[in-house]
Amino acid sequence: MLHTADRKVQKGGVRSLSSYSRSFIALGAAATLVLSGCAAGATDDSDSTASESASEVITIKLLHWEVGGPEFWNASIAAFEAANPTIKVESEIVPFDRYNEVQGPYIASESGPDVMANNAGFELFDRRLAYVPIPEDVRAVGDELLTYAGTCLEFDPSQDCYGLPFSYQGNIMYYNKQVLTEAGLDPENPPATIQEFGEACDAIQAIGKTCQALGLTGVFPAYWNFPEVARNYLTEDDMRAVLRGDLPWTDPKMRSVLEGLANITANGWTNSSAPSISMLPDGADIFQSGEAGFAATIMSDAVNWKAFGETMGAENVGAMLYPAIESSAPLSGSFSGIEGSVYGVTTWSENQEAAFELVKWIGGVTHGQLWAELVGGQPLHKGVDTSVLPDSPALMQIQEIISKPTLHVGVLLSSQEADALARGWQEVALGQMTIDGWVEEMQKALEASPGKS
Repeated sequence: MLHTADRKVQKGGVRSLSSYSRSFIALGAAATLVLSGCAAGATDDSDSTASESASEVITIKLLHWEVGGPEFWNASIAAFEAANPTIKVESEIVPFDRYNEVQGPYIASESGPDVMANNAGFELFDRRLAYVPIPEDVRAVGDELLTYAGTCLEFDPSQDCYGLPFSYQGNIMYYNKQVLTEAGLDPENPPATIQEFGEACDAIQAIGKTCQALGLTGVFPAYWNFPEVARNYLTEDDMRAVLRGDLPWTDPKMRSVLEGLANITANGWTNSSAPSISMLPDGADIFQSGEAGFAATIMSDAVNWKAFGETMGAENVGAMLYPAIESSAPLSGSFSGIEGSVYGVTTWSENQEAAFELVKWIGGVTHGQLWAELVGGQPLHKGVDTSVLPDSPALMQIQEIISKPTLHVGVLLSSQEADALARGWQEVALGQMTIDGWVEEMQKALEASPGKS
């Protein structure tokens, strides 16, 4: 969704694997040694048997954007292959902002990967004809997750579901305590309302720094900024109407959301380069370089408390909800939460049984444990030992923030709407489009959205 694994923002990761992680890699190495040892001392007959056995190894192809980075995926795939010696995994890794253009031809030609990643919500639902609904044994693994409803039609696990996630995602605004202190603000009491945020921006800009680091190219505005403004105007019923395409962009509530987004740039709170850069890596780099006070991103994956903490110092990173525009709105104090990337089996895969083994592994406890340990991400599996997560001030704030979740309306937008949202905000910020024009473009995008019109 919400994800990417850009090397610029994943500064450190974890440089050495813990004993937990090493044990799985050691298992894979041991398995390799045993197999090679047997082959070295084998007779001609056993050589023939080994050759026949090797030919039975099934290779499955995984298409994804390597959320969490290579160290995490290398460790997990090594552990999976050690536990499943007849299955080999080949990964095709695509940058998140190019994922749709690479995945699209595979879907159109009904060929290619056996397992593919997509964001939970409408992005996945829009591509559901490319996926096999998960069978009962995979649902059983899903039952061990805190939730997998975002993989299922209408967010209802009793309906068809198209894969398993392993992480919990959602929107967080981070702040640099050093910048706030330098600006004369209280770093332990960040702004809670948009009025307070504006006052904080004035103080930060007075010391020559950007208030909010922002990038408007790509889908990030739809996933990271739109939901945080929308919570001030939409109810959960409204959000479900957005999913169905029953709430037009001409509705006053939806127009108010667009106006709220436009005000962020119109008020001069962001870097002037926002319309021409992406939030990843450029916007995140502005924030973690110490040149901005705030950055609205996500709680997990590459742009999270851990990545920022490794660059800025964990003691300097704070986490908060986006300031409330309408404090009395029912959802203004809620967390926009959603499962992370979802991994499903393609309809054209000739190795669906093996592919589902990988999907079950991805949703399983070992993969989730490595996610918490190596990435510092919020796991979904109930069996993960979260004591491996560092004692981070920002993470402690996040645990409080996520205790009151609501729907993540950003993932309920179609790809057409997400694209129109980013383009429209760019043009509005540059003075090339009015709010009326933006509303019109968004409505056109809705009407052109498969499954919504």
